[in-house]
Amino acid sequence: MIASFRLAHNKSVLVSTLLFITAFVTSLFFNGFFIRYYAIAMVLLFIWLLVALLAAYKRDDFFVVSPLNIAIFAFLGMLGITLLYHPVPYLGMINFWWVGIFGVVSTVYAMLPASDRMWKYSFFLLMLVCIMLAAWGWLENLFYQESPDAVFYNKNSLAALINLSIPPLAAYYLLAQNRTTRHFFVAALLFLAFILGIIASRGSLLAFGFAILFLITLSLKYSERHKLVLLSAILIGGFILSMVYTTWIVQDDQDVLSRLATLANPDEAGNPRYLLWRPAWEMLQERPWHGIGLGAFFLTLPASRQPQDTSAGYYVHNDYLQIATETGLPGLVFLLGVIAVLIWQVMRYLRSDPPGNLYLEAVGLFAAVLSLGTHSIFTYNMYIFPLMMLVGLYLARLNELYIEHSRTCCLSFNWKKHFHPTTFYFGSFMLVALAVVYFVTLALSDYYHQKGFALAQSGKLQKAHTAFVTAQLLSPRLDNNYYAHARLLLDSARLLPESGSQRKELLEYANNELEIAADLNPYQPYTSYLQGRVAQLHASDMTAVLRFYQDALHKNPRFLPARLALARLYQEHGKFQQSMDVLNSGLDYPYQSLSEELLDYVRLTADTAAQLGKQQLADKLMSRYEQLREAYQLREKPGSDRPSPRY
Repeated sequence: MIASFRLAHNKSVLVSTLLFITAFVTSLFFNGFFIRYYAIAMVLLFIWLLVALLAAYKRDDFFVVSPLNIAIFAFLGMLGITLLYHPVPYLGMINFWWVGIFGVVSTVYAMLPASDRMWKYSFFLLMLVCIMLAAWGWLENLFYQESPDAVFYNKNSLAALINLSIPPLAAYYLLAQNRTTRHFFVAALLFLAFILGIIASRGSLLAFGFAILFLITLSLKYSERHKLVLLSAILIGGFILSMVYTTWIVQDDQDVLSRLATLANPDEAGNPRYLLWRPAWEMLQERPWHGIGLGAFFLTLPASRQPQDTSAGYYVHNDYLQIATETGLPGLVFLLGVIAVLIWQVMRYLRSDPPGNLYLEAVGLFAAVLSLGTHSIFTYNMYIFPLMMLVGLYLARLNELYIEHSRTCCLSFNWKKHFHPTTFYFGSFMLVALAVVYFVTLALSDYYHQKGFALAQSGKLQKAHTAFVTAQLLSPRLDNNYYAHARLLLDSARLLPESGSQRKELLEYANNELEIAADLNPYQPYTSYLQGRVAQLHASDMTAVLRFYQDALHKNPRFLPARLALARLYQEHGKFQQSMDVLNSGLDYPYQSLSEELLDYVRLTADTAAQLGKQQLADKLMSRYEQLREAYQLREKPGSDRPSPRY
């Protein structure tokens, strides 16, 4: 019986490790786009939850809930409450799991029997993945002179992953007794420090320095001095190598020292972030108690975005301010509560005189979490799915060490005493089944959305219609399926005779779809723009058409389709000065992507300026148009895989 119980534990550990690692690798390909990877990762994590629940019910000991678990539950509960009044419900639900994934991981891990064995396997595999990603980033930089960001959209995210890896690796290096093991840790630490130096992110370097100083200071109690000196030499050596590489091989002047030197002028160094922090702060002041909605910053920012802001505009670049802006001050308080309880629990554990190897392990893990928390003042680590999965695993391991050594302020819970086997198994399977169905339908909806777009592009309109309707049935709360379908209906209606009844029916159908989309997401400018186009084809009164186009520009002044449509509408009615005013007011904004709309906009503005006798401006714009057109023609052909809409 004991042998079969151990075999069951072994299987649950192996399955759990494989599920977690696969979910982690899958999540690397999601950062707001390609929702299918998010959905796949969540399905794998919920299957892991089922494995943990079934294993937990079979074991004889209790499920122990620590103060940290309670603080995490409270934070997740607060996020859940914000969903009740979220202006875009589907967005809130997606971001609930996205931001709160660290709590899910730490909770599931706590339910597993023999979780310390899963930790050993998972940590080793995760470090291999981290090293491979770092190597990927290096090759990008070496051969293509691109930013070393690997699969991430920003090099700061790769730097954060490296910062999460170095402190625990350093702790294990201090503990290593075997020469081969020590050599592995030396090579890994040297290489990761080298890549961190190439990235040269100021925020990550400050966070790294703080974490390593913390680790070395607290490690003096159990580690030999010469090992700490060697550790420091390894890390410094990595940075020196990065400076040699940056200066002499890729010949870039942005090395570690030059980047840190810019901190002498904080106004200049932080200016791009200040441009995001100001509107976020204003949003918080307007709605301090309930926020704008979890994950909704990128939708609400365009209306108040400053013209000088050249960022992508998805994140505040300060996690604490973004959580406060999106969930209100209560959300920030509960997040700070998690941090405070973590610090209290770890400090209590370290003062309780644990064995030296566990002490150093806890110091390394805590230093890694501190580095991410510090770095999050300057970036958006909490909105990077794989980073928060790794943080959740670290918190779970720190929690496990605390519970094993001291159960102060902990609660114990026995599944068997409170649930009949039938009730427990049925409830567990139903819980996981509901979650899996939700995420599978989300992924399938994204698939059919992409399919519908591709079919429409190839002229297969009827099949595209079927694909969009299928996507709506699978995820009826996603607005993108409705406005994409409305665009298809609108384009189809334009092919029909103006006096035909079928054209009128298609336009009515498109208008109904857009009304649903507007209800689901009141922040989306594309919906208002399409409503304006439908009204224009309906030969509606100009006032109604103007209202839709102006509403789209109010939601996002950089939304070129609406600006072009509004300017052309004025010109159709002979109002060239109003058209020029609309076009001219968009010239102050930087535009993220080189597109046909941008070329049309610059050309139309130049032509309108020439018609109004503003020849100097027209010549300047035509020169700019020629430059943009040449760049557009020379750019690489877009890939076949189209990103799903931003979630």
